[in-house]
Amino acid sequence: MRGAKEQRGVALLLALLTMVLLSVIVTEFTFSTQVDYRRAAIWVTSRRAALIADGGVTLAMEVLRQDFSFSNTDSLADFWAKDFPRIDTGAGMLSLRIEDEQSRLNLNGLATGALSPPGRQFATLLSQLGLDPALVSPLADWVDRNQSAGPGALAAENEWYSGLKPPYQARNGPLRSYAELALVRGFTPEVLGRLRRFVTVLPDADTRVNVNTAPPEVLAVVDPRMGDSSLIRRIVEMRLATPFTSAASLRAIGGLEAFSDVELDRLFSYASRWFRVRSTGDVDGALRSVEALLRRDNGVSKVVYLLPRRGPNIVGVDTGISARLGDTSFLGAQRR
Repeated sequence: MRGAKEQRGVALLLALLTMVLLSVIVTEFTFSTQVDYRRAAIWVTSRRAALIADGGVTLAMEVLRQDFSFSNTDSLADFWAKDFPRIDTGAGMLSLRIEDEQSRLNLNGLATGALSPPGRQFATLLSQLGLDPALVSPLADWVDRNQSAGPGALAAENEWYSGLKPPYQARNGPLRSYAELALVRGFTPEVLGRLRRFVTVLPDADTRVNVNTAPPEVLAVVDPRMGDSSLIRRIVEMRLATPFTSAASLRAIGGLEAFSDVELDRLFSYASRWFRVRSTGDVDGALRSVEALLRRDNGVSKVVYLLPRRGPNIVGVDTGISARLGDTSFLGAQRR
C-alpha cells in the first residue's frame, strides 16, 4: 500500500515537472516568435521608409527635368527651391528638399593654389565669417597634386599629417565629400559648421556660382570689386523679381561698370548643373533618409552618389502640412 502511494506521488511529481517544463518551453517559444515577428515587422517598416526616401530622389529628378523644360535659368523663385510640404505617398510620408550646389564656392577649385582666385575667394569668405583666413593654405595643400607646402603657418603636406596619431596622408587630389574636410589641418567641427552653408565639394572644376541663388556672403567674395553692400542688395532684390539670364541683364542693375561681360560670365552662371537632394521616408515613426548629389545635363539628372542614413536629414521641414502624392499638378504648372 505504501509502495503504491509512493509511486503515485512520484508520478504526480513527474507530471508537475513535465507541466512546468512544457510551460517554460511554450513561453520561450512564444517569446521568441514574438521577437522574431517584431524584428521582421521593424525591418519591413524600415525598408518601406527607405524605398519612400529613394522615391524622393526620383521625384526630385522629375521636378528638375520639368524645371529645365520651362526656363534656361535657375533661381530661388523656382519650385524646386521651395520647402516642399510633407507628401502622403499612401505608404508613408515623404519629406524632400532640393538645394543648388552651385550657389556655393566649390572648394575643389583651390587645387590651383592658395594664392589663385579661388584661394582668394575662400580666404575672404573665412574672414567674413570670423574664421582664420590662414586656413586656405592647408586646404589648398590637401587638394593640390604636389608635396610643396603653401604659404602660411598652417600649411600642411604629408610631412605634417604623418606626425599625427594615427598618421595619414593628404589627399593631393579633389575632395570627395564635405565630411573629408575634417581631416584637413585646422578644420575643426566649429569651422565646418560655420562654412557648411557657403561652400560645396563638386567633382567638376567649374568654380562659377549661380548669381540667382548664391547667398549674399558668397556674392560678396567672388571678386574684390563685388564688396559694395548696396550692389549685393540690388542683385538680391532684382533676382527675386526677374532672374538674371546673362551678363547684359546683370549689368542692367548698375554698379558693375568695372567688369566686362567676359569677366561676369567667368564669375557667374545663370543656371545650375549640380543639385543636392535630401529625402526622408517616414512609415509609422520609422525614419530612413538619403542624400544624393545630382548632375543635370540638358534636363536629364544623374545620381553622382547617394548616401543612405538612419533618421531624418532635413532640418526645418514643416511636418504640419501634408500633400497627396497623387496631386502632381505642380509638376506641370509653368512657373515662369
